[in-house]
Amino acid sequence: MSNVYCTIMAGGLGSRLWPLSLPSVPKQFLDLIGVGRTMLQLTYDRYRLICDPDHFVVITNEEYTPMVREQLPEVPQENILSEPFRRNTAACIAFANTFVKQKDQHAVNVITPADHLIIDNDRFVESVKTAMAYAEGHDALVTIGIKAHKPETAFGYIQFGEPLGNDYPQLYNVKTFTEKPNQEMAQIFYECGEFCWNSGVFVWTSKAIEMAMSKYLPNVQSQFDGLGQIPYTSWNKDIIRHVYDECDNISIDYAILERAQNVYVAQCNAAWSDVGSWEAVYERAQKDSRGNAVTSGRAILKHSDGNLISLPADKACIAEGLKDYMIVENNGVLLICPREKSRMAATYAAELDATIEN
Repeated sequence: MSNVYCTIMAGGLGSRLWPLSLPSVPKQFLDLIGVGRTMLQLTYDRYRLICDPDHFVVITNEEYTPMVREQLPEVPQENILSEPFRRNTAACIAFANTFVKQKDQHAVNVITPADHLIIDNDRFVESVKTAMAYAEGHDALVTIGIKAHKPETAFGYIQFGEPLGNDYPQLYNVKTFTEKPNQEMAQIFYECGEFCWNSGVFVWTSKAIEMAMSKYLPNVQSQFDGLGQIPYTSWNKDIIRHVYDECDNISIDYAILERAQNVYVAQCNAAWSDVGSWEAVYERAQKDSRGNAVTSGRAILKHSDGNLISLPADKACIAEGLKDYMIVENNGVLLICPREKSRMAATYAAELDATIEN
């Protein structure tokens, strides 16, 4: 499809992967699992299966724009949009859609975060293609759901209803969206069989999302309607900052998807992770015969099992008798803790900052 565009949202902070992911260089710009490509580059590689380089749009924070240009030289510089500050996903998506609409009034746009890891790209992209075909023909808002493989509390859930039929396999009406549940509810969702994980990947036409924004978030859409009257070649920081000053800080899920009637989910059975924790990094990283994962740096591990090691390229460590630990060093900070405690990393960062200040 010549009218396919892909918008990559690359402005997040990735604070849960401290101390490797920092505000100055967050996780989307890092090679987290040791494959030689950053999360942003892996995202680009995935959607190159359906989208030409000049149809990619990357939206990020002003301070990250140089890193995007360095890591994705194939994407035209004019297609890298800089947000003056973070206003959540509704404003981000409206900004990108205003740009894409000037390029192509009939665009079908795939919206994706920059920091997801998907093992089976082909299977995932097939679900995206199904979503694209339906979205273009029906002015629908389609989200990609991931078949739940366990009762996970770190992801949002989508309850799906009736299937749409043989022409669109694995495409369903959406009943409800649920934010990250507690363990009891996650178990119920998993056993019920009517819920999938919310991947945060969306597919729609420029027209469909603009209509939905106008109906459910008119104060935001009106700001971008004004921006759309100005050729994108004349946009500057002051103009964009003024628009963002007037926008609500709200997610697209709350603002649109939980309220609109034309929302559907394409369910995909692929290995997926938003790499939102060190445990997720460990699960996806290559491991030796004893379950140790060394994503960067060098490590000699003796009588050690189930450990995650991430060090600067010029650093090395030796571990004896270590089990299910993580050792991460970056920017002069060394984190050593049990893997099961890895979700406390952001708390450790706050405590360390307070110690330094005092």
